[in-house]
Amino acid sequence: MDALGWGLALGLAASISPGPLLVLVVTSALRSGRRAGALTACAPLLSDAVVVAVTLLLLDRLPARALGVLGVVGALFVVWSGVQTARDARSASLTEPPPPPDRHASQGSPPRGTLNSILPTGSDNSGALALRRAVLVNLLSPHPWIAWATALGPLTIAAWRTSPPAGVAFLLGFYLTLVGGKVVIALLVARGRRRLGDTGYRRALTTAGALLVLAGVAMGVEFATYGM
Repeated sequence: MDALGWGLALGLAASISPGPLLVLVVTSALRSGRRAGALTACAPLLSDAVVVAVTLLLLDRLPARALGVLGVVGALFVVWSGVQTARDARSASLTEPPPPPDRHASQGSPPRGTLNSILPTGSDNSGALALRRAVLVNLLSPHPWIAWATALGPLTIAAWRTSPPAGVAFLLGFYLTLVGGKVVIALLVARGRRRLGDTGYRRALTTAGALLVLAGVAMGVEFATYGM
């Protein structure tokens, strides 16, 4: 698979995988419309600049063999992510909006996976505010750091060392489908929850999980002999 293909495939799978950013995208679209949802989906274009710069600078100092070992670890992470995504597909839902904030509720721990675990109660979820908070959530979340340190980073460095245009193609392909997929979800949710439906979302998640597993296996094979 070429660099652009890697980027498009991994970005597409990541775009619909459950996580804090997807919760924000869906909730923003439900509460404030398609503009807010689409802006929230663009958060990785801002937050990942720091993540990508730091991880690539560090990884570029590694010898080829060490990068290969890290790439194999990343491949295992991608396979694990695919399995988890397929498992989450069984009960995943985009059609059920989070419950309205209860100002009189106790201050106990919020339910996992709801907006209350990310945003303060009673927040104004307008487009600009939603984007700023999505950037902060994505920057502080461990998932982008782990993904770039173990999977995406080694792929980018390997592609760059082969050909700088290939490294750029990987990044462009990844963010094209990562952000584009989330924007599409935001638009569908904003136009009407029935247009997507739980069944369609679960099928898409299952497909994404299978895609991640296949990509992880291919990545492991490719990095197993990298630098030898």
